[in-house]
Amino acid sequence: MHAGWIAAAALVSGTFLSGTFNCGNLAFAQDKPLGDVAREARAQKSESPQAKKVVTNDDFKPAPPAPVSATAPPAEVVKKAANLLFHDTAHSCRRETVNNSGPGWADDRVTEAAAPDRYHIVTTQLKTNPGRYETIIIGRDVYGRKGNETWQKAQPFQAQIDTSAGALIPDALMFGYQDGDLKLAGSESVDGAPTFRYEFKTHVGDMDRTIDIWVGVNDNLPRKTHMLTLTTGYGSVPIRWTEDATCSYGLRVTIEPPM
Repeated sequence: MHAGWIAAAALVSGTFLSGTFNCGNLAFAQDKPLGDVAREARAQKSESPQAKKVVTNDDFKPAPPAPVSATAPPAEVVKKAANLLFHDTAHSCRRETVNNSGPGWADDRVTEAAAPDRYHIVTTQLKTNPGRYETIIIGRDVYGRKGNETWQKAQPFQAQIDTSAGALIPDALMFGYQDGDLKLAGSESVDGAPTFRYEFKTHVGDMDRTIDIWVGVNDNLPRKTHMLTLTTGYGSVPIRWTEDATCSYGLRVTIEPPM
């Protein structure tokens, strides 16, 4: 990656963490939690310290779906939506990311769940590591391959990363939103399902970021997310990074170990 782009990416994300499964290339990128970004922005204005929140698997515990009230705290609704998706056993989510790792970079990933610990993931990447990558997760075992190459099993440390919530659900749901970070922005129909749309906006330095999250009114399940990050202050190379995800439920698939 060009050194200038690395610097630009640093301006966008602040702190940038990534995990890559070299065998099957189940790769994900998680930048600084947006709850942290928002709190830091408010801290700069008030000059008062803010506690940091990092979302981990410990934050995700089983909870039954339930209708969502328009008066419910947005941060609690979104946190529960992420929790429900992480534990759902019959869904398919498609996540499309553009320009995350530089102009022309793109990642299209479809994740299917057949059990709390059974997933099939197909990722198509452009530019950096172009190709089609397939991943199967069975419990703590992770298998991957590129194209039609031989399946390989991931090492335990990498498997732990690949089975984390950060690798299995949209990034927009993985930030530690706190009270006041999100607001209810309206109600809309997504694929025939009534939803509430929650919005997050922040401006830090030369970075502007907007996140929209659509949550089902009847079941609190996330239906769609959109994240747009714009940075205009890095020379003549403006950065426009987008991530869009859609999820559908009730999918029944069979996922077995490939080897």
